[in-house]
Amino acid sequence: MVPQVFKLLALCALPLTHVSAIPLDLQAVLGYKEGSANTPGFEIEDVEILTRPSWFESTLMARRLLAKSSSGVISTVFPTPLPPSARSPASVAGLPIGLREYIADCDGALPSALTHSDNGDPTILALRVATTFRNIGTASNFSLELDWWDHIDQAGPVYPGLPLSPAALPRVTLFGYLDPLPGLSDHDTAELEQCFLKSHPDAKVWLPGASGSPHSSFWARMVVTQAYWIGGFGDVQQIGWIDINEWKGIRRYKSDGVGDGRGWGDVRLPGEDKE
Repeated sequence: MVPQVFKLLALCALPLTHVSAIPLDLQAVLGYKEGSANTPGFEIEDVEILTRPSWFESTLMARRLLAKSSSGVISTVFPTPLPPSARSPASVAGLPIGLREYIADCDGALPSALTHSDNGDPTILALRVATTFRNIGTASNFSLELDWWDHIDQAGPVYPGLPLSPAALPRVTLFGYLDPLPGLSDHDTAELEQCFLKSHPDAKVWLPGASGSPHSSFWARMVVTQAYWIGGFGDVQQIGWIDINEWKGIRRYKSDGVGDGRGWGDVRLPGEDKE
């Protein structure tokens, strides 16, 4: 029985493009029906009785989550076939791997010729030796997952009497591509380093060009093209795809042309005011 459970959990963790990708004996367990697009085991609730925040407010919280995050899990896929120089088992070719990496919301520190106007594209210090960036170098797609789960003690339970539950806290997965930043002037490099090192003072050792660095690195940013938000439990929070125009249009204190004009600095994540 136990191997069957682990087999089921492993299948649930894989990206599925069609129901037929699931073995028939497990389709019934998961609740899938051929030709049905509904989530198994759940029914659409009457939206009139729910107290969810608006989608714009949810997007504000997602942007704040990015601004408050110093790391996230980047998922990539091993190339098929693996290159001859790879030190990985041949059996992992084509399989996904998720690894936590340093990030920072430092687009505003870039010079005017390079900045994306602080539109939610996170800055990444990429190590050339790291599996994440070796995979991206072979044209792997990638995503970045951020969450607020470490703040469960401050956030408290969602409902009276409910135990503390990380599943009730926000997370967002960003999809996009890596955009290496070209050579920066000494002044621009200093500005970017100052921003990044606020979150990662230890990274000073392996900054690009650092004397005696154990690794070769380069500056890059993730250009976000899609974002999937899970605000928490679906009866009180939004779950689904973020309007990418709103994501990119939001600023810290004032957002022109999107939503009600508020910025991500005008909202707080669960329990943040208790820190």
